[in-house]
Amino acid sequence: MTNDRFECKYGYFSDNGREYVITRPDTPKPWVNVIANERYGATISQAGGGFSWLDHSTLGVLTRWEMDLVRDAWGKWLYLKDEETGELWSAAPQPTRAKLDHYECRHGIGYTVITTQAHGIEVEWTITVPTDAAMELWRVRIRNLGVKPRKISVCSHFMWCLGAAPDSKREFHRLFIDSAYEDGLITARKCLWEVPDEKYGHWNTNWPHVAFHAVWQPGAGVPASVAGAGDHQYFLGRHGDFSAPAWLGADERESGGFGRLTDGIAALAATIELAPKEATDLMFALGAVEENGSPREALEPFSDTNAMDRVLADVEKAWAEKLEAVHVETPDPAFNLLNNTWLMYQAIAARLWGRTGYWQQSGAFGFRDQLQDSQVFLPSDPARCLKQLRLHARHQFADGTVYHWWHPLSEVGLRTEMTDDLLWLPFVMISYLKETADFDALDLAEPFVDDDNAVTIWEHGVRAIERVLVRFSDRGLPLIGEGDWNDGLSAAGMHGKGESIWLGHFLYGVLCDWSDLATQRGESERAAEWTARADALRVAINTHGWDGDWYLRATLDDGSPLGSASCKEGRIFLNAQTWSIISGTADEERANQVLDAAEEHLLREYGPLLFTPAYSTPDARVGYLTRYAPAVRENGGVYTHAAIWAIQAACKLGRAETAWSAFSRLAPPNRGRKPDHYAVEPYVTPGNIEGPESPGFGRGGWTWYTGSAAWLRRICLEWILGVRPEYDGLRVAPCLPAEWESAQITRPFRGDLFEITFEGSGSGDWEIEVDGELHDAGQPIAASGEKRVRKVLVRARRPVSPGARQ
Repeated sequence: MTNDRFECKYGYFSDNGREYVITRPDTPKPWVNVIANERYGATISQAGGGFSWLDHSTLGVLTRWEMDLVRDAWGKWLYLKDEETGELWSAAPQPTRAKLDHYECRHGIGYTVITTQAHGIEVEWTITVPTDAAMELWRVRIRNLGVKPRKISVCSHFMWCLGAAPDSKREFHRLFIDSAYEDGLITARKCLWEVPDEKYGHWNTNWPHVAFHAVWQPGAGVPASVAGAGDHQYFLGRHGDFSAPAWLGADERESGGFGRLTDGIAALAATIELAPKEATDLMFALGAVEENGSPREALEPFSDTNAMDRVLADVEKAWAEKLEAVHVETPDPAFNLLNNTWLMYQAIAARLWGRTGYWQQSGAFGFRDQLQDSQVFLPSDPARCLKQLRLHARHQFADGTVYHWWHPLSEVGLRTEMTDDLLWLPFVMISYLKETADFDALDLAEPFVDDDNAVTIWEHGVRAIERVLVRFSDRGLPLIGEGDWNDGLSAAGMHGKGESIWLGHFLYGVLCDWSDLATQRGESERAAEWTARADALRVAINTHGWDGDWYLRATLDDGSPLGSASCKEGRIFLNAQTWSIISGTADEERANQVLDAAEEHLLREYGPLLFTPAYSTPDARVGYLTRYAPAVRENGGVYTHAAIWAIQAACKLGRAETAWSAFSRLAPPNRGRKPDHYAVEPYVTPGNIEGPESPGFGRGGWTWYTGSAAWLRRICLEWILGVRPEYDGLRVAPCLPAEWESAQITRPFRGDLFEITFEGSGSGDWEIEVDGELHDAGQPIAASGEKRVRKVLVRARRPVSPGARQ
């Protein structure tokens, strides 16, 4: 297999793919890492910018941060000062922006290491989050590269937020912060927590934690020479600047600036002496304990010499268990990098745990969003997907409606008339059942938001479906309401008349799957009703939703079509075509016709567009997606989440060339070969890529916090490699690019470990051997029930054009 590191002017992937190594700091946009466990997390950019949070990346933010992707000038800084010459610089490029003799940033899985050299001193700054502690640890390794002794001060700095962000009204919020310092430890509290919920006193309660920042020498305790600063002006000086703080410039540093009525910061400066060629370590910690907890007790396990090595080993092991359960080896290095490492890491760290990124600081759970993301756990840890399903069931109302999003901690949510949100619970439940055959899970009970009487997961799904089935037009099509999957279609059905063709496709698939479940559960009357509704819906879609060459996207309240050849803008929408194939509402002829149309009109240089042409002026009848700049985000760009479904649709039709073209055009490592054009990180998926009407055509945006990561991994594994779970076993039906001669995937399934090897390519006639015996290629491979290693050989019987239609 090839070993392409995708080297560009700014960096490259490490040999094992587990790190992205940035070799110069002036990347076109901040290239960041999201480092998190299930409670605590931090973002950090290649320049040292970023922020930290506990439990919620908006309501529980520890450190102040400003979203400025140009300057990237807010973060957690680490200064160095030569106490003899007065030279001042920083361990990362920010905030001093001093000239560096050497620079490297390694964003890894669960850690970042920034290494710099300046003024004869090398600094290796390692940042990680332990697997089970509410804190981050920094190991700062300082090495004297010269032949003379050096006296160097190392000083941390950040500003406290301690609650909800953004903390923009600083002169107000600082009135509630109280900080203290003693022997290398800063603590901070805030007696106002701006959580908009009556159970917390509605702005009349404490932030229920004590934040802390500490410094020590591993195995030796607090350095002999250490001082702390706790106030913004005390540290910077009046009219001071982060690049040259007055406190650091002083000949004598005294601790001060703590207490009430200060502008709360945390700065710890330790002075160390280094012999020629000598290196030493300092440790810093930032975190929080409960309101009555002890920071020193929390820090005790990390005080000894080997603590950081243990933490990093634990982090590596924990992530390896997640990432290595499924492993692929193919001739395409981008495919391997994404599916073996970065897609799963992104989906878990940024979407499920942190629910944040540099482009969007959220913390909320989206009903549809994190349900879809949780599918990333299915092959390796399906219990986590079930846990997510149960959480979302508890955020459904008794009438079947749901929160569009809600904030944990406050439980404040937005109950809307979005018409697709509620259906993702039954959709993801089907995915879980196909992976596990755990039908008992349907009988687990959870309450509603507005009713404490718990009902089964089956009943939660039933209520969602039944709620949608009463939201229909006279023509037998589902209403779009305040928006379906496309939130930006926010005005299309405000008056209760607009119809959603895409939602019709989606609902059809859900009805078919759940009518089968109803039959299995002995609910024959319900199964018959849902089957009849699905059949009628399919007829209505193909009668009223067909535009002649492709499917309409929707109709507006006034009856006007959206996504029609008659439209000047928004003529053809991607989702209405791809989901007609995915759900099976289109017959074979129409399915190929709409994919032809999508290829012709939507598949562009950087992936499939969400629709085209983009809207050049706002259209109040359609919604806010028309108010974006043309070809940006939802207004006619490549919206990556939707673009990935085009890969699945092409694979389902056996059109490997189309599927592979779509994947290759949007795969971040491929796009990163031209980094100044693409701009964003080449190791994680973007939320969007700007379309042809934008002057930034091809530029990425909204990285990390996007549902595209989990979906891309699922579709690569289940549709390109073609290994997908069904109730009766694993179906193996690959759709491989013509240039591949072989590939492998290893994945667990119901206790067995399947080692599957492909010989040949295309999407044609495959011969399958299981454990040396010929297997009917039309049938799924059942698990043994004996926790065995299963050897599967999949061999192309005859060459098939990758563009062939099945």
